[in-house]
Amino acid sequence: MITKKRKDKSAEVELLRQKIANSPAIVVAEYRGIKAGQMVALRKKLHEGEVELRVVKNNLLKRAADGSDLAELITDLQGPTAVAFGAGDAVQAAKLLAEGAKEHDAFVLTNGVVAQMKVDGKGIEAIGKLPSQEELRAKTVGAIQGPLAGLVFTLRGALTAFAGTLQAKIDKESAAA
Repeated sequence: MITKKRKDKSAEVELLRQKIANSPAIVVAEYRGIKAGQMVALRKKLHEGEVELRVVKNNLLKRAADGSDLAELITDLQGPTAVAFGAGDAVQAAKLLAEGAKEHDAFVLTNGVVAQMKVDGKGIEAIGKLPSQEELRAKTVGAIQGPLAGLVFTLRGALTAFAGTLQAKIDKESAAA
């Protein structure tokens, strides 16, 4: 049996502490029953979205989370536990994790802290359904751009009509002279 030395465990706890302090999205999940190939595929998909999935011992996670927002959410951990740390957009991390939970029934989102909000598994799935920041920005630009484009076309039409009227007046006066 392979055992970790105390200083290896201390280093792991310190690494987890740093990740908990610096991640905008931290999600705890249970993965009992997920096959190794599925876990590898899930990790790869999450990694592409700047989400790191780590399998951790429950007591090390509890020690690392002590004093953080996550501490009160993980008091009753049992069984195999995985923790996902999102490095980029918190909503994008929640979206990827919710998709992973939908694809793999054995990957169950327990709870976590997303954008400084304590949420349960259903809350993470609800956040995952929200549009990403890029989508929101695109919708905002579209909402602003639509009326402005309408205003430009209206003004262009009025100026064209005015120019046509002015040209007709000039043509009429030059013909009369």
